[in-house]
Amino acid sequence: MLNRKLFLNILCEFGPIIAFLITYTLTDFESGTIAIIIATVAALILLKVTEHHLPLFAIFSTATVVVFGGISLIIHIPGIFILRDTIFDTAFGVILIGSVLMKKPLLKPLFHNVFGITDRGWSILSLRWGLFFLFLATWNEWVRQTLTADEWVSMKVYMIIATLIFGFYQFRLAKRERLPDASPWGLVR
Repeated sequence: MLNRKLFLNILCEFGPIIAFLITYTLTDFESGTIAIIIATVAALILLKVTEHHLPLFAIFSTATVVVFGGISLIIHIPGIFILRDTIFDTAFGVILIGSVLMKKPLLKPLFHNVFGITDRGWSILSLRWGLFFLFLATWNEWVRQTLTADEWVSMKVYMIIATLIFGFYQFRLAKRERLPDASPWGLVR
């Protein structure tokens, strides 16, 4: 079920946050922030080397991590880095939903080399992820406004688990909307 490109995407998406969580657990929030910045830039380089191009999504994600993480480190306010998730998730959610409304689902050009699904499938997938990102943004902002940075880290683990469960659930859609030459799970062969 897990092809190389999908594995690479998962590694580049979740590797940096795992680096943050491990470093935070062993040291502190600022060290975790440094770790996620380094791991995010490394993931971008890995994508460039293996895919021979830089996906727009990865560039935007890396830029926001570096900018918000850097500001947070300079002024010693963890909430600035935490705000990054609210802004990123809101922006991406709105963009994904807008792309569906404009009949150009954004996930198709971003992940066409991973999933072999119909145009209808791309629209459904983009809408679902758009709504999910708005849910995450709302959840993150509530946590940012009401809890401490340490409590946010604990809640971030639940957000990651929710994202993984939601993401793996989308394989049901990929399976149902797969193209004839795709794998049984809708992955590009």
